[in-house]
Amino acid sequence: MPYIISVILNILTSGLPCCLLALGIFITYRLLDFADLTAEGSFLIGGSFAIALIRLQVDPFLATLVATIGGALCGYLTSVFYTKLRIPKLLSGIITMTLTASIAMLILGMTKNGSIFTNNVTLSSSDYTIYSVFYYGDPMYRPLIKTGIMLGIVVLVFIVIYFFFGTEYGMAIRATGMNEEMGRAQGINTKRASIIALVVSNALIGLSGAMFCQDLRSCDIKVSSGFLVVGLASILIGESIFGKRSFKNRLISIGLGAIVYFIIITVAIELGFPTQLKNLLYAILIAIALSIPLIKLLISNAKKKKESKQYA
Repeated sequence: MPYIISVILNILTSGLPCCLLALGIFITYRLLDFADLTAEGSFLIGGSFAIALIRLQVDPFLATLVATIGGALCGYLTSVFYTKLRIPKLLSGIITMTLTASIAMLILGMTKNGSIFTNNVTLSSSDYTIYSVFYYGDPMYRPLIKTGIMLGIVVLVFIVIYFFFGTEYGMAIRATGMNEEMGRAQGINTKRASIIALVVSNALIGLSGAMFCQDLRSCDIKVSSGFLVVGLASILIGESIFGKRSFKNRLISIGLGAIVYFIIITVAIELGFPTQLKNLLYAILIAIALSIPLIKLLISNAKKKKESKQYA
């Protein structure tokens, strides 16, 4: 397979699962106006369930479904802390994210005889993932098959989410995020809306973690480190470059933003940027993405001044 095609496929196999991660973060961060830090925990739980169950010879599709439900439960736990126990939003997410590390070690420990906890699990060559069950023929085409399956899952999820937020429940979530007090005045159960949003958001993130770890064919309790930043960066880059004129446009922007993010990361590494400084690169990308609106405004003002001088 040509080198350039191999690089493109690597970008897509890294970026497509993170499209779902970014979409999940978008639901809480943008639509609900909820600074949810559960994301890294949900990602880890999703990956842990998927890899542990597949290692135990569970059907990979069932394992992925359980991983998605595991992510949803993380979101529900955060919503209980916030809506029932009245813990602030930020702290609710931090509590859930903190406890998921121990739960993940317990989940991964199911695969080890004589051990309750373990830090990592790797799949053997005989363990089938949701990608490898479709492998056939020449191994050279396996990356292409895997990318096609990922793309199909991501497109299907985006379509479902688009139609969900056109329903009564979806509109209630959006109204709650815009103005919670006004939502209550209109008869919306804002607590229920928050619970639904957090569950849906973290279910998507759990699915993202399951897809990502199945691509790696392993899961480590540190695998989710930094992925909250990846999701936020994807949202900011997508909105800055592709705009947010309509809800459909915003969803497409998020997906494309995740791909652009990994294009930038891959190009930087290919050009010799040390992998040890990836977190620095993440921070720089977010700073640039946040500065794009200001840069556009400065360019627009400069053009207007130039035009005014020409007509003066």
